[in-house]
Amino acid sequence: MPRERAVKLKDIADAAGVAVATVSAALNGTGTVSSRMRERVRKVAAEMNYEPNMAAKLLKQKQSHDLGLIICDLPERIFGSGYFMPMISNFIRQCEMEELRCQIEYHDPSSSKIPSLLHNGLAGGVLHGGTITPTVREFLAENPDFPFVALEEESEYCLNSDYELAFYKAVQYLAALDHRRFGLVIGPREYRRQQQIEDGFLRGIREFSLDYRAEEWSTRLALREDAATVKGAVEFGRKLFAQKEFPSAVICSDGRAAKGILYAACEVGLRVPEQLSVFACSSQTESEQCFPTISSIAWNAPEAIFRGIYMLKTLLEHRILKQPKLLIEPTMIIRESTAKCCSR
Repeated sequence: MPRERAVKLKDIADAAGVAVATVSAALNGTGTVSSRMRERVRKVAAEMNYEPNMAAKLLKQKQSHDLGLIICDLPERIFGSGYFMPMISNFIRQCEMEELRCQIEYHDPSSSKIPSLLHNGLAGGVLHGGTITPTVREFLAENPDFPFVALEEESEYCLNSDYELAFYKAVQYLAALDHRRFGLVIGPREYRRQQQIEDGFLRGIREFSLDYRAEEWSTRLALREDAATVKGAVEFGRKLFAQKEFPSAVICSDGRAAKGILYAACEVGLRVPEQLSVFACSSQTESEQCFPTISSIAWNAPEAIFRGIYMLKTLLEHRILKQPKLLIEPTMIIRESTAKCCSR
């Protein structure tokens, strides 16, 4: 016989006509649920033969106030993008400053398992970077009281960066330097950051009446392996600079792509920044490990981690977060790859 599906909190909530959070509070003895409501929910749960899963039992039993960081993305994106390493280092540093013990876990985005830090009782709350898998979202729906703050992904509690505004300002900055012809190296729009960068770029192009020829002066890269990303940008750069007329400024949504554009420019004898300005979405380390150093928009890791840990501590103390969703502006740093346009 097929095994019966386990009764979940959502099933009880639907049967009782209440929210999942109310069911969780009633069954776990937390929150401000009235005794009458608690008894009603527990009666419905008993009638449905509800049995708490092991994860829920561990969550109820644990007293840990340690913080966890879960990284969920492809391994090549973790070590190549310049995004996750600042996340990890700032998380460790901030926890040390606040004398908090911390743990870090890598989670395969294709896995159907629940990350250990969510159910093993060793972390009182978790910051989550990268893709939130359906399994994790299901866990959070079943355990709405678990302190969980997402970085750069939508969730009940989350911190996101305003890359659209940041790259609008990057275009504005370059336009103020008399650049009028713009190129774009962008990644898949399925990624929130790539979508925001492209939208901010296009907004700047429209508002400042700049020249952007999408079919000739832009390309979309997969942004996976380092070598493939750089090679793709080099190949695009060669085609771009072989044209009779090409952009005086190229914006890249990835630091590796910017390095490829710089290499292609060097091949044809273009001087950066005198004849070509390059701007990228890139970490400080990545931007400064090439020549010339790259002007960049960077995820504000110190601010995001500081605020994320504050949000977790607030949730751990069972206090209400007045701003459950925060928007942080990334950091713009001007370096050697941008200058006033001198081409005609």
